[in-house]
Amino acid sequence: MREAQLTAQPLCEYCLACDEVTEATVADHVKPHRGDEALFWDPDNLQSLCGSCHSRHKQAEEHGRTIVRFGADGWPE
Repeated sequence: MREAQLTAQPLCEYCLACDEVTEATVADHVKPHRGDEALFWDPDNLQSLCGSCHSRHKQAEEHGRTIVRFGADGWPE
């Protein structure tokens, strides 16, 4: 499933939102599955992220922190 996700979307979704091109290495669950097998195996619940975005931004979001993203122009989105 990971390989299929990264083949279909080889670039980091979060980086692309900021007009940056970064290779994705993580198939991340958009909605945390928290043990729900149906959600875990749902291919529509996956997004491709780079390791940095997954470790910093995604984890912070899951812990309820607000993430400010910046566009290619340097302004917050």
